[in-house]
Amino acid sequence: MEHKDIKKVMDLASPVSNLPKTRNIGDIKNLEPGERFRAVVALTAAKQRRDKNDRIFWEVSVMDSFGNLEAKVWSDAKWWNAKNGNKEPMVAENINPQEDLLNKPVGVIGVVTEFKGRLQYNFNEVYLLDPGKHPISSFLQKSPVPLAEMEKNFWSIVEKCGDPVKGFLHFVFRGDLWETFRDAPAAVSHHHAYVHGLLEHTLAVASSAIAIGESYVARDFPVDMDTLIAGALLHDLGKVEAYSLEPFPSMTLKGTVIDHIPLGYARFINLASEYDLCEDVTLAVGHIIISHHGRKEYGSPVLPATPEALIVSMADELDFILHCWEATGVQGDGEITDFSYSAQRRFWKRSATKDKKGE
Repeated sequence: MEHKDIKKVMDLASPVSNLPKTRNIGDIKNLEPGERFRAVVALTAAKQRRDKNDRIFWEVSVMDSFGNLEAKVWSDAKWWNAKNGNKEPMVAENINPQEDLLNKPVGVIGVVTEFKGRLQYNFNEVYLLDPGKHPISSFLQKSPVPLAEMEKNFWSIVEKCGDPVKGFLHFVFRGDLWETFRDAPAAVSHHHAYVHGLLEHTLAVASSAIAIGESYVARDFPVDMDTLIAGALLHDLGKVEAYSLEPFPSMTLKGTVIDHIPLGYARFINLASEYDLCEDVTLAVGHIIISHHGRKEYGSPVLPATPEALIVSMADELDFILHCWEATGVQGDGEITDFSYSAQRRFWKRSATKDKKGE
């Protein structure tokens, strides 16, 4: 989207012919070293640093509805206050990140560089913009899956269950809790860290878990599909308290000091008691919630000990790892990615142009 007012301000700084094309973050990540860009984004994090010559520079994170980007603003960059439609120079040393930058809209002119074999994004000019003309909500990244489609799929999964599980799921996902769950991110970073991310992740886990469970049922393996579905849909229930949109995905105090697994288990037990869910189902589904991270070092106080808990845990881990594979970039013409600290490995991204027979 072209932002005419910021383009006009930027035109004052450079001849129109020298201005780079306006890009979104998704496009910027596909640029090559040396290519310039212009963008209007929300600044979500800013840390003031000093280089080896004791000059101030900034490490910043920005966001638009297409993704997130980490960038540098070096000491020779120009800062402008353009909130009133004109450009007024700013001194970097006098900028207060909390008041002037965080969760604020900015216009940037930058360039892609390469440092130690990795792409780096440098902002050469930063324009502080009027939040009234550039509301933060317009920069929020949302799930790429249409919300109506996800809601339809969610309730079709619920309808696969019989009572008491189906009735209980309708009881849980209603009113304010459904709206919060539907809109919540699944994380601050790593995976599904955007609006509707929790719903997208939950559906992915439930769909995989159902497919695995049904394959074992077909072989006469004793998998309770109602319990499996309930556990899959409820496994991250605690994230409605652990994460928030303020306005961007962030961790709450409860999420920081307690974490989503115990928060989700506590909420589930309260809801089960309020609904008068039978003890056997409560225990089986509660076990899935409390064990779904699969390992104690990953935050689960107990290990999965039932077929349903094992399947949900594996489906949850798979969705997380595959999302890391998708999000981790390859530099240059190679097929091996940078090291993913979230997944604790490098990934192999086989070239799509290669014949699968190796020819």
